[in-house]
Amino acid sequence: MSVATRRAALGAILAAPLTGGAVMALPLGSPPNLGPSDLVQACDWAVGQSVYIDTVSHQEHWDDDRLDEEMDRYTEVFRRAINEPSASPAGISAKARLLLRDLKVNTTGWHPDDESTLSDDDRLVRVVLREVIKLCA
Repeated sequence: MSVATRRAALGAILAAPLTGGAVMALPLGSPPNLGPSDLVQACDWAVGQSVYIDTVSHQEHWDDDRLDEEMDRYTEVFRRAINEPSASPAGISAKARLLLRDLKVNTTGWHPDDESTLSDDDRLVRVVLREVIKLCA
């Protein structure tokens, strides 16, 4: 919370009548700390969905319709991550986790963690994403 936001919150507390419970309204643009945002939760779900699709689709021999249905749900969150600005470092970290997972699935050969065949550009993108995730934790 910025200094100005803290001052406004403190001012609201001090100005509130002393009744059974003070009601405080934070200034606009100051979301309450309610845990992970919907976007963070959606991105984390999509990472898990990607792992689920990769694992279960092969085990259960999904047909194209089932695979398309599950991928559409994943893609919806991926596009949301593109279009919805992050409101916090947690949002940036969640988007980085989602992109890193997507790159692992789509830019490697046989094993998603094998980076030996990647171009320097692809390796650098992965390095930056891992650093963003670590710094935003």
